[in-house]
Parts: sequence; structure tokens; C-alpha cells
Amino acid sequence: MRFSGGGAVAGTRWSTEQVESAAPDTSSVNAGRKLATPGVWSETGATSAALWGLCAGSGKKPYQTIVDLRGPAYKCSCPSRKFPCKHALGLLLLWSAGQVADAAEPSDFAGAWLDSRDARAGAKAATDADAVAKPGGAERVKAERAAATAAQRADRVAGGIAELTMWLEDQVAHGFSGIDNDPYGRFDPLAARLVDAQAPGLASQVRELPAVLTGGEPGTWPHRLLMEFGALWALGTAHQRLAELDDDTAAAVRRHVGYTVAKADVLAQPAVVDDWLVLGWRTEELDRVTARRLWLYGGAAGRYALILEYVPTGGTFPPRPPVGAAFRAPLHYYPGAPAQRALIADQDGPPSGTDGRPSALPPATTVSVARAARARDVAADPWLRSSPATVRGRLAIVNGSGPTGYALTDNNGESVPLRVGAELWPSLVAGTLGGVVDVVGELDADGLLPLAIVADGRVNAL
Repeated sequence: MRFSGGGAVAGTRWSTEQVESAAPDTSSVNAGRKLATPGVWSETGATSAALWGLCAGSGKKPYQTIVDLRGPAYKCSCPSRKFPCKHALGLLLLWSAGQVADAAEPSDFAGAWLDSRDARAGAKAATDADAVAKPGGAERVKAERAAATAAQRADRVAGGIAELTMWLEDQVAHGFSGIDNDPYGRFDPLAARLVDAQAPGLASQVRELPAVLTGGEPGTWPHRLLMEFGALWALGTAHQRLAELDDDTAAAVRRHVGYTVAKADVLAQPAVVDDWLVLGWRTEELDRVTARRLWLYGGAAGRYALILEYVPTGGTFPPRPPVGAAFRAPLHYYPGAPAQRALIADQDGPPSGTDGRPSALPPATTVSVARAARARDVAADPWLRSSPATVRGRLAIVNGSGPTGYALTDNNGESVPLRVGAELWPSLVAGTLGGVVDVVGELDADGLLPLAIVADGRVNAL
């Protein structure tokens, strides 16, 4: 058999960005660039489906480098265990620059490998066809393919985490000097490679790092950035030891790395039927999407629930029930602890209206009780960004309480910073009339982000 991908190059050449995004790490990109010169290559050629060449190395024999563009797949006689290796990247960059001539058919060494790939693919297709023809064969083949896809993704994620871990260690070793001059230039390329490694959760966390340099108390960003680096390093290390973790911790690690949970798996969790009170919501801009975080409280169960919805940037969310409304529905919490995110059974989101039923309000606590609950959540999931809280107190302006000084002080005299800007502060003051008020929000290490206030037995949106 002879490889059938002959003929002049018919497809679009890869761009430099496409080539570099295929690299396993930054060092491979840099090494590949050094080899993207015609002087180190001989017997190069390209067809519509393949690319090959001989690259001069330190030994007598040049390295045989082949790229099957249909996969893509890579083959090189060098000892590197990286795929693609620096030689394949150099050849791709050379081809991207238009410096590899078209050929009618592959060279002998390239053709032999490409033929063997075609033969294996043909044999697998025949085996799959035979398996599908047997009773239950289609389901078995589907399951095997799903397992193979999952294994391939696990390998890509592991590679991305290995690069992330090395990058974090390099940053700490070399210090943070100058990192605040161009934070996006420092963090965005790494985030892009984590997306390529199919770890979108990690990529999102890396993209949020520039905000660490501008938020919080002035001059505290090195400490805050080191804390974020430590959390990312711990997450990567936990993923490397996933098999050793308990089910809840493993679920948390997978969630933060960016693995999705199938809807069927969520609906398989026990249903919690309750009258769910809408406490508040907020939106946040992510990479190409907008997220809506809608908080509910079930009085009978005494539990908070977070409904997450996403639309493309600029898109419109479906109608939501107003803050203070209640609706009866079964909710299923996502696997893992603490139980926070939930899914409404048989619906894509909360109903748009309410049936007017009475609903229980979340119990208000002191600052110390709210922080203790937050500590329990973090003990169960060290990477959990925030926890729901309802704190009773009076609004105050306290020196040293966050960058704005706005705070909520309880009857014990303990204060929690309020993560609000000057534009929202008047609304808070007007809603409290200077008295004691229950503030509903998201609590994290920086303070309480208010979503609503409870006054006269009603929840009022901010």
C-alpha cells in the first residue's frame, strides 16, 4: 500500500500561532524557532496531508521528521519524548513561512510511516465495523471511543499542568520584579496554552491574575500574588495525585481544572424539593462568555444554592425571577463538597415568575459565625472563591477595612469589609436608614460582596 495523500498542498498552511499553540511548552517553541531555518534541513517536502524533512543534529545521521497533517500526528527519530518535538515544530514553522517545497509524494522514510498509520487506521475501522455488527457492539464501541477520548484529554491536561507547575516555580525562583509592568503579557500566553491543554478552569484562574495586582490594599499585591500562585500550584499537584483523593476532593479538583459534569450525573444526585427564595444575582465577564450567578435559599432544607448560567459575550440571559420571589422546584446539587452549585430539574434555569408562595429568609449571623462557615467551606474545597453569607450589622466606614474603608459591623463590634465601590455605597445607606440590616452576599478573603439587603421581612435587590 502507498500513502494516498499525494499532490500539491491544497489546504491552508498553518499560521505561526497555530504551530506554536501545538507545542507542549514554551521551551519547545523557542527551540523550534531556532530550527526554522533552511540551513539545517534537507530533503524537505509537503503534500496536502503530510510534511517531512531531515534535520541535522549533533550526530552523523540527521533526524527523520514527519508530520501527518490529518491528525495531526508527529514522528521524529530524535530521543525527545515531547510531541511535537522541537524538530517537528521547526519543520512546521519553516513550512508556515513557505520555505518547504511541494512534492508529488512523500519520501521513502516518510511514506513508510504514513502507510503504517493508514494500515492501522484501516484495521481499526474494520474491527469497529465487526464489533458494531455484534449484539450490543455499537454501545461497546461508543464506550471504548469515549474512554479513549477521555484518556487523550487526561494526557493533554497533565501536560498543561506540568507546564503550569514549572512556570509557577520559575516565577517564584526569579522573583516578581517587573511583573506588574505588563501582567497581561506575562499571564495571557500561559492561559492560552492551558486552553489548548483542555484545562479551561485553570486558564480562567490564570487570566484573573492581573486583577490581583490592582486590587486589595495598596502595596499588598506581591503577597496576594504569591497566595494565588500557591493555590494554583496546590491544584496542579492535587490533580497529579487525583487517584489518591477522596471523592469530594477529587470532584473539586476536577471542577477547578475545568472538567465538565454531565447533566445526567447531576440529576442522578438526590433531589432537594423546597420553596426556593431568590436572594440576588450578579454577572461577570469571562473569556468570550458572560456568567450569571443566581443565589437561592431553601427554607425547609436550610441550604443555599447557586445557579450558574452562561451566554456568549453580548448575549441575553433568559428571564429570571425577581429578587425576593420564591418558587417550588426540585434542585440537584453538583457532586463534591461543599454543596453549592445546583441544577433545577427539567429546566434550563429558574422559572421566570413566582407563584406568590411564602418563603423563609436565610438566618442572619455575626461576622465570626459567617467566617467560620466560610472556613469550613475552604477546608472542604481550598480553591472555592466565595461562600454565601447573610450577616447582620450596621454600615460603617472603618480605617484599614479594605481599599474603600466600607464595612459592616455586627453587635460584637467585629467588622467585615464590604466589597463595594462609591457608586453602590449610597444605595446601601439608603436601604438601611442607618439601622441594623441583614446583608446577603458572597464572602471571601477580601470581604463581603453585597447582593441584597433584608429589611422588614423582605429581600431587596441592590
